[in-house]
Amino acid sequence: MSELLDKVPAETRWVIATKGLTGACSAYGSALKGAIGEEKYNDFVRSVWHEAGKGAKEFADSLGLAAGSAAEIESIIHLLAAASMGPELNVEVIEATADKCVGKASGCPWYERWKELGLDFDYCSAGHQAWGDGATEILNPDFVFKLTKNMVRGDSHCEWVIERKM
Repeated sequence: MSELLDKVPAETRWVIATKGLTGACSAYGSALKGAIGEEKYNDFVRSVWHEAGKGAKEFADSLGLAAGSAAEIESIIHLLAAASMGPELNVEVIEATADKCVGKASGCPWYERWKELGLDFDYCSAGHQAWGDGATEILNPDFVFKLTKNMVRGDSHCEWVIERKM
């Protein structure tokens, strides 16, 4: 079996894994929202993704990455997202300073599954904000994460801001 698996290019495996993960989570999320309602769904998603975001610390530490500035925090978040979300993710940094960093995603596997499944509710905002909160808090509690735009809410791209607390 491993001989056959070795014949599947790594990029192809990554696409399959990413689509499988985001597809399964999206379908599960839609079913959960249908069963418990959108408000309870968002509460549940916030708690799960906030904890998941805290994994950014172990990730950063394993690579020896610093998180002393907004730009460094965004870099860690960006790298972790790219490593876990695969080739459908298209992220760029719009602004980067020590105190503020703005990131933008124009391509996202979660958004693609949202469209493919025909979901009709804001599937992403609660989870994205909570994941960013968890990651930013654990990396450097002197900073905050704010999701400012989201494609599932009709924006042309997703956007977030990491800023030093005042």
